[in-house]
This record gives sequence, structure tokens and C-alpha cells, in this order.
Amino acid sequence: MTPTRRPLEGIKVLDLTHGVAGPYCTMVLGDLGAEIVKIEKPERGDATRYMNVSEKFHTDIPRVGGDYFLAVNRNKRSVAIEMKTPEGRALCEELAAWADVVVQNFRPGVTQRLGLDYESLKKINPKLVYANISAYGMEGVLADKAGMDIAVQARSGVMRITGALDSNEPLRPGASIADFGGGIYLVAGLLAALFDRERTGEGQEVSVSLLDATMSMLINYSVAVIDGGANVTPLGSGHPQLVPYQAFPTQDGFVVVATGTNKTYRTLCDALGRPELTTDARFASNQSRVANRAAMVTELSAVFSQQTTAHWIDVLEDADIPCAPVNELSEAFEELKTTAPDMVQRVAHPVLGSVAQLGVPFKFSACRGDIRRPPPMLGEHTHEVLSQLLGRSEATIAQLHADKVI
Repeated sequence: MTPTRRPLEGIKVLDLTHGVAGPYCTMVLGDLGAEIVKIEKPERGDATRYMNVSEKFHTDIPRVGGDYFLAVNRNKRSVAIEMKTPEGRALCEELAAWADVVVQNFRPGVTQRLGLDYESLKKINPKLVYANISAYGMEGVLADKAGMDIAVQARSGVMRITGALDSNEPLRPGASIADFGGGIYLVAGLLAALFDRERTGEGQEVSVSLLDATMSMLINYSVAVIDGGANVTPLGSGHPQLVPYQAFPTQDGFVVVATGTNKTYRTLCDALGRPELTTDARFASNQSRVANRAAMVTELSAVFSQQTTAHWIDVLEDADIPCAPVNELSEAFEELKTTAPDMVQRVAHPVLGSVAQLGVPFKFSACRGDIRRPPPMLGEHTHEVLSQLLGRSEATIAQLHADKVI
């Protein structure tokens, strides 16, 4: 049966976020069917409208936005409101009364000064679920500090365990794991709060910090470091607790091999024509292989370097050993079109024409997520939202525009 409904259809979200983590959270909610109204500063808009790596999107900024904005802001309506004005705040209050959820990622204290914090808005809408996402939390010694993804990755220790073997240079992973990890953690918190509201009829405030979320993704090292005194250092593509579990050089690239069990390791040695490595005392167990990592890597590197990546992928897949080529991003996105065709989609944009969008990773048997709106142009839906949702007249909207409220 083809799913005909969306899991969050009917949920209304007032999006006061900017940057990455907050907008990613609200995009996911939108993908799952929620209606998103995104508030942006008139004429300037979200900071990601100015972020690009492709020269194709350098024109018409901020109206259209750069490639970063285009990637994480679909399924939203953009409304340009100056929240610092009394009239702008009043419009946001009305939208909070309309909404089920408010999401904000200003630094602690900003929403209080604007009069748009949870304590203020719950008086207007007691069933409101109000979500905060910040770098370091809403209270505590770091709460008022500025923070972005790279700062959180540095403070969390991620940059000290990432990099080449024995390297002392801190390295930022290519993915913004603090921002996107924090965003998806907040999605989970919001869904839990909405479920709780179904049981109790009451809204509440839910908060996630990027630091807490990032530290949570380091949970597999927590016992070893806190109680065991372990010092985890950069291992290139290797894993501190599993060997072999990394990329090996081939004749024409690299192949990743992941042996999560001793049985898989024995199968690997047989597939490589090196069964004697299973009886070598240095490599007999995962613990001994971790202790003798350098020797293990030397042995296997000598084998893998004799053939091409494609050759080894065929050999390893025939033996049912977890493996993969190390793709360039362009190769990965192209491959995704065949491995998961619904994960590479295109949407019609009013200015850019056809724009690529990654699909919705959640799969349901009885409902679905989807892409219904392209990333909005700055303030594209201001008139629509003010007239249709808030009932403002043409004359009132014109006056708000003249007063630079919208």
C-alpha cells in the first residue's frame, strides 16, 4: 500500500532559528509533514544565505540564498519580520498562538529581551512546546559564550581524536557533526514532548545543547576515558577499539574493511589468502590486534596494495565482509542515485529552476515524509502568512512594510 499521510501533518511550527542546527531541526520536522513558518530579518535573512562552496549560487544573495541555505531550508515559508520592533514582536506572538511548536537558537537571554521566551509565550499558548538549541546550554558557566560547530567540536574533544596517525594537529571532521547531530537530537526531544502533550494536554520547554549532543556521540569512549584513564588519539581512519577497521591503500585508491568480530577477521584472512594470520599470536583476538595494531596494518597493507579497489570489493563482498570504496563526495552522491533513488530528488525553484535536494531518510510503512516546498526566497511568504494566517488587511501590511517591520 502506498502511504498517503505524513506523520507530523497538522503540526504547526514557528521557526525562530538561523544558522545550521536549528534550521536543520525544523527542516526535518517539515519533511515529516509539519507546517513551518520561518522568521527572517528583513533584507538580511539567515546567515546561511551567504554561505557557498559552488560559484553557481553567488548571485542574488540574500534573496535566493547560497548553496548551504538551499540545502537545509526546504518545506518552509519565509516571513521577514523585524522582531526587535513592538509590532514585529506582536506578529510573532500571534504566530506562537497559532503554532504547536516554537524553535529558537538565539544565545541565552535574547528571547527574554525580545519577549518571545517560553515563559512569555506559554501565557498566550499553554499547550505550546518550546524548543531551545544552543552551543553550551541555557545555564551553566558556558551558557553565555558564543559557539559554533567548530568550537563545540574542539571543546568536546572530537578534534583531538580526528586526524592522521600520531598527528598533533587538531583536525575538524568534514561533516558538521555538532550542528547536525544537535539538530536531530532536538527533533527527538520535540517528538517526545509532543507525545507527552498527547497524554497530558500540556506543553513544555525542551532544550538541547550542541556540546551535550556531541559528547553523547562520543559515548563509546566514555567508560574507557572516565574510568579507565584511556588516552584516545588520532588513528587516521582506524578505530581505537577494533582492528582491522580502517581504510587500506590499493593500487588505485583505498578500500575500507570493517571486522567487528573475530569470526569476520578469520573470514577476511581466508579471503585474502593469508590464513596464517589467524593463528599468529599477535593477531588471534581483537584485543591482541589492538595491542599490535601497527604490525597488523603493515601485514594487510602489503596485501591490499597488490590489487585495485574494484578487485578487493569483489573479493570482500563475495566473502560477506563489510567493506566499501572510499568515494569522493561527487561519487557518493552519484552512487546514491542507484542505491537509494528516492534520496536524490529535484525541486522546482522559482528563480533557479531545478534544484537538487537530498531525500527524506525516514521510511514508514503507513505514512511518509516528502519535499513539498523548495527552499524559500527571503520574505517570499510574508504577505501570504500575514493575510491568510493572521488576517491582516492589505492596508495594514503596506503600513508594516513602510514602517520597516516587515
